[in-house]
Amino acid sequence: MTSDVLWDSKVRLVVADVDETIADVYTPAESAMIAELNRLLADGVKLFMVSGGGLQRITTGITDAITPGLRQNILISHCSGAEVWGFTANGELRQEPFYSLYDGLITPEIGLAWRACVDQLIIEFGFRPHPVEPRIHFRQKYSDPLDIMYDDRGPQITLELVNAADLTDVQVARLSHDVPETHGARDLRIPVLERAEQIFSAADVPITPRLGGMFAVDFALAGVSKATSIRRILDDNKILATIGLAQADLKDAEAFEIWGDKFSSLRGGTDRHMCEALDPSVRAIDFRVEDPAEFLDGYNIVLWNGAEHLHHGLLEYLHSRLNV
Repeated sequence: MTSDVLWDSKVRLVVADVDETIADVYTPAESAMIAELNRLLADGVKLFMVSGGGLQRITTGITDAITPGLRQNILISHCSGAEVWGFTANGELRQEPFYSLYDGLITPEIGLAWRACVDQLIIEFGFRPHPVEPRIHFRQKYSDPLDIMYDDRGPQITLELVNAADLTDVQVARLSHDVPETHGARDLRIPVLERAEQIFSAADVPITPRLGGMFAVDFALAGVSKATSIRRILDDNKILATIGLAQADLKDAEAFEIWGDKFSSLRGGTDRHMCEALDPSVRAIDFRVEDPAEFLDGYNIVLWNGAEHLHHGLLEYLHSRLNV
């Protein structure tokens, strides 16, 4: 049953996570999802995708499939808020982002030092980096915790520890680093985070290591989160005007809706930062099965209670919108 979570016709702007919410990780959005997003945009709802993923992943995997004339109703915040991009009236990606924190914080010298720090971390842990691909394909090739995916997105570097977020005692015994139990799991990402903080601090590099998704470690710009880009856009009427909105259209909490799949404050859920940027009463729909006791207090985060979850849960929700 989905009666507890019904579409609200007052919504003007949807703020949405991408990976595992709109599409599976490193996988294009399904054709049924594209069809529903086209319907949503054609009905006048605007879409602000706020992702830890890179710009190219979002454009090639999602927006390139959207009807060109509807893309002007979309904003993209990629790499955890480092930049925000939009589209022209004919559906082309604009030549420049609306803003870029990366250019202001990262000089060529710092960029090289940052990547040297990541290389050091990889060597210390004995990781074997591979190009990114859908997780199901990666796991068909590799099962060792030290085989990881490496993704340099420009304003963010991500390591996907696909086989190392819930290790067995036998696997831990084979590693050169201790992996204590954290929130019920032996997650190799925790010692990676701790060592990365030491390395970045020693090199005086303004990068913050953080958990991303279910398996990732993100090395993102210090002081930047998903909340950063949302606040920045909502404070700028000129940017809002490019998607046909003004601040006056968004004065009520019901004008917004948040879509995500990782709101847990204990397990690195970065989607909670979208809530922090908006009125606490804005409804956020969590399409993953999570424990509400792990959510931030005071926010209107609700669990999707349909038959499907993650991006298939969102698709189920969008289908239900037509029956409201």
